[in-house]
Amino acid sequence: MQITVLTATYNRAHLLGDLYESLCRQTSKDFVWIIIDDGSSDNTKQLCEKWQQDDNSFKIEYYYKENAGKNRAINLGVARVKTPYTMIVDSDDYLMDDAIEKMNKAIASVSGMKAIAGVSGMRGESAITSLNQLQQDYIDASNLERKKLGINRDCCEVYKTEILRTHPFMPWEGEKFVPEEVVWNQIALEGYKLRWFNIIICIVRYQEEGLTKGSWGLLKNNPMGYAMMFNHRLLYEKSFQNMCYNTIQMISCTILGHHMKYLLKSNNKFLTMLLFPVGCAIAIRRYMQLSRK
Repeated sequence: MQITVLTATYNRAHLLGDLYESLCRQTSKDFVWIIIDDGSSDNTKQLCEKWQQDDNSFKIEYYYKENAGKNRAINLGVARVKTPYTMIVDSDDYLMDDAIEKMNKAIASVSGMKAIAGVSGMRGESAITSLNQLQQDYIDASNLERKKLGINRDCCEVYKTEILRTHPFMPWEGEKFVPEEVVWNQIALEGYKLRWFNIIICIVRYQEEGLTKGSWGLLKNNPMGYAMMFNHRLLYEKSFQNMCYNTIQMISCTILGHHMKYLLKSNNKFLTMLLFPVGCAIAIRRYMQLSRK
């Protein structure tokens, strides 16, 4: 068995059933489904316990934890994965019927390639979503190379579990979220690539209260998580304009988070000192914006 489907969920019982049904329809049942319940108060637990008793031809593991955010839920899930590969699938998404079969074949194509951290298909809003992302069936590239190669859509990655274990999400103490790009781009900085396949394997349904659409609320509640993201970008951003932008945003988020000492950890201390007054001004404007949200 190669793949564990890992899902962190919070009060999504009304949506989680669609993912379960898509797993039941898989043309290959060669996977495990691990559900990390991040403190749900709805009937998620009862649903998952019922599904565990169903004759569905695949194993379901359910774990409950106190609410602490998706990042920590994923870390807990990865620690419980026993398969060599992990596919993180959100609780409001579901898989194409042949997703596991295709990803198992994709994994076989990179067998023995140490520089490949995993494989990926694409996410779409429907099974007939237009792709036109790649001019070939697949391409080997790091997460940092995606934009220049035209892979500019949400993807459904299947990472080697051992790499996820050594690159956990590290939200700031007292916060619940740090943008996932910090982990994916750190893996890329260490020289790892993924094999990106030009196929849709996952259908996305963005929720109004979800992480993707709820960016203002996330910033308000997790300013240091975003400060960490902007600071991390200073490790690989090349253009002076982008470096200045990320430095200013890092300063403003740090001020909003009331952790001024974090500025000493800046990955570009010269720009941080130079642009500190601008960052202060942006922090004041951002505080006023967030106060109205």
